[in-house]
Amino acid sequence: MRKLFFLIIGSIVIQTYAAAQAPQGTRPAGAAAGQQRAAMPQIGHVYGKLVDAQTRQTIEYASVALLRQKDSGVVTGMLSKPNGDFSLEQLPFGQFILRINFMGYKTIFKKVSVTPQAMSQDLGNIRLEANTEVLSEVQVTGQRTAFQMSIDKKVFNVDRNLTSVGGTAADVLKSVPSVNVDIDGNVKVRNSSPNIFVDGKPSTLTIDQIPADAIESVELITNPSAKYDAEGMSGIINIVLKKNKKAGFNGMIMGGIGTNDKYNAGGNINARQGKWNVSANYNFNANRNWGSGETDRTNFGVPGSSVTTNNYTTQTSDSRSGGQFQFGKLGVDYYIDNRNTISVSQNIVRGSFKNFEDLTSVFSDENKSFTGQNQRLSDSKFGFRNYTTLVGFKHLFAKPNKELTADFSMNKSSNERSGGFNTRMQDASGNPLGDPRFQFNNSDGKTDFFTLQADYVNPVGATGKFETGVKATLRNYSSIYDVFNRNNAGVDERIDSLSTDYEYNEQIYAAYGNYSNVIGNFGYQLGLRAEQYVYAGEIPSQGLKFNPTRARPGLFPSVYFSYKLEKEQELQLNYSRRVNRPNFFQLIPYRDITDPQNQREGNPDLKPEFTNSLEFSYMKTWKAHNVLASLYYRNTNNLITSLSTVIGRDSLLSTFVNARKSASYGAEITVKNQIVKGWDITTNVNLYQQEIDVFNEKTGNYITNNGFSWLAKINSETKLPANFTFQVTANYQAPTITLPGGGGGRGGGFMMIPTSAQGMIKGLSAVDLALRKDFLKGKNLSATLSLSDVFNTRQYEMDQVDEAFAQSYLRKRESRILKLNLSYRFGKFDTQLFKRKNMRSEQQGMQMDTGQGF
Repeated sequence: MRKLFFLIIGSIVIQTYAAAQAPQGTRPAGAAAGQQRAAMPQIGHVYGKLVDAQTRQTIEYASVALLRQKDSGVVTGMLSKPNGDFSLEQLPFGQFILRINFMGYKTIFKKVSVTPQAMSQDLGNIRLEANTEVLSEVQVTGQRTAFQMSIDKKVFNVDRNLTSVGGTAADVLKSVPSVNVDIDGNVKVRNSSPNIFVDGKPSTLTIDQIPADAIESVELITNPSAKYDAEGMSGIINIVLKKNKKAGFNGMIMGGIGTNDKYNAGGNINARQGKWNVSANYNFNANRNWGSGETDRTNFGVPGSSVTTNNYTTQTSDSRSGGQFQFGKLGVDYYIDNRNTISVSQNIVRGSFKNFEDLTSVFSDENKSFTGQNQRLSDSKFGFRNYTTLVGFKHLFAKPNKELTADFSMNKSSNERSGGFNTRMQDASGNPLGDPRFQFNNSDGKTDFFTLQADYVNPVGATGKFETGVKATLRNYSSIYDVFNRNNAGVDERIDSLSTDYEYNEQIYAAYGNYSNVIGNFGYQLGLRAEQYVYAGEIPSQGLKFNPTRARPGLFPSVYFSYKLEKEQELQLNYSRRVNRPNFFQLIPYRDITDPQNQREGNPDLKPEFTNSLEFSYMKTWKAHNVLASLYYRNTNNLITSLSTVIGRDSLLSTFVNARKSASYGAEITVKNQIVKGWDITTNVNLYQQEIDVFNEKTGNYITNNGFSWLAKINSETKLPANFTFQVTANYQAPTITLPGGGGGRGGGFMMIPTSAQGMIKGLSAVDLALRKDFLKGKNLSATLSLSDVFNTRQYEMDQVDEAFAQSYLRKRESRILKLNLSYRFGKFDTQLFKRKNMRSEQQGMQMDTGQGF
């Protein structure tokens, strides 16, 4: 793997050097023009609004360019905003030509003169007339790049990612630069857990319950401002679902099949006419998977204790799972007028799964002589339902860029699980001994999740902006878990010590303010967010109540500074304070002994962890190349981690504790290159050092863990003749120390081992391939063939060492999967229906990479 590391680093250096040596003529004209204007005052301002000449509707995403009159060189430009506005600022004095063009409309040329007497000019409403000669033959061939970078956010466009077609959000995130997903679906960014949103809102859906074909894009913000929720150590991942707003009537149907009984189907449809836009989306996924694992543990003897000699435990597991889930979404947008829009959407997700596992445990003494063995067969069912209702309102003021938005979301989910464990002792040859012991359980859980939010944006002066908003998040959760033993007479007896019921409610009230401005090439943003967190939990059957948090506000500042250099370069320095609060499963003092050899228990004394995050970034843009390099440092107080201790002779108990201190720092570089026309490569490398210090109150010992690691990921897309597209995604995670994240690994009943401060996760690598062929004149029909984990190397291995035990752990799930997917796009394109899009995230996804930090 060391050779792979140097190969990737060498690739980045060569690509970056090649970009830097590109001929000067390949640089944007604006860069050369900027050098000529350096000595001239740049204080001019030209603005206006674009509307359709017949319908008077505003026109968005039209190209607005300011050209020098003497040689037609480009001075500056932009795309018109959702309300049709455009604003060209910091202009030099002189004679210019304003060029406005948009597909389906006649190009407009308008003379503009910027003088000391006319430094700020309102050009009013500029009417664009439809080009009727072109409309009859119009064909849309443009497409967004697969990955867009700016200095404060990265956007990964899923419709360009072939390797995740027919999969889930977990498959999508595996291809996103800077993101690492393990075999259990635990997500890390820079080896820490981010806060994951769906359409900008918290969700109870897991990433394996969201179809990849329902996702529009993934936004990654590594150091969010005060505008965003303070939760999440390493920033925010926002999964943006598809919301078709294309003009006219259009849609798509799709279906696919994969090895080992994997199927997917779905489609979306959209109709936009007049003031109404209606869209619908449906996806179905069904699959079967297998898994296997093994654990070797040495329990050290302690002189003077009940266990004075070493003993050994070996576990092997074989599992099978299968099931299906359905995802549906219906959305309606009503454009009251040019400045007011109401949007309503409803998501419905349902699923059911079955799991079977064969777990064998073998025990031996200090001489590794056989002392006992048992086999446990488990069979379980799991079902869930999730309903999300979103209502949004957006008002655009007459003043450009001034707006007010209000949103309400309601998420209601429920799940039920039932299963049985049949455990029987065996001799050394695997023959059964005595009667089996049958134990089964039933559980039901419900969650109500409400979010109310309002945001206000008001421009201040020529370049300033003030943002403020309020948000309330309310979550109510309840669960009942009953465990029964079936005796020899066939009578079921409830086990009170293993059964439990629990409820909790969580409330977060927040308000924020941001102010940003630009002074010459220097930009800044100052923000402050206040959050009040209220939590209460209880176990009603035992009369226990837990209120581990006091209702007091926490303050979370953020500071951004940016500076634009010559030749399309930019620097940014930012700081933010973040929080990660313990969840109920980490707090509840209930001991889960589903697997007696691997028990788990919460800690009601856990405290929230607070992180101070500092990041320095540099971005350079060429015509066909982008480089984004960052140095970052995170210091966390009261880091929540898990700690495993030996109990009895051969069992482990894992619980959660607050570390004394933790720090993580590193360097990340992302390079996006167009090697030749039709071949794009995005390379991401993250180098980091981690340090953690934990105090074990039971033993009185300090446990420290530190180490260097790195993550590398390459995405390559090549356009081939005959409408073929070939993609390769390769990644490698070097060995890294274990830190907490997402509540730890999910063992599927095999080994419920959370990530621990005592271990080292071994390196993991994987390569995914995909080939797409487009058919028909408009490329409306596409066939995608993909193969995940080509070399079948995606697995999880971990070593743990403590004063009481040493353990090696390996788990593998089915990962090499061949899929074939077909999709067909249909519809009528009508340029007369172009209007603004309501979701700001969609606007940002369609715009060009500008590299602007604010």
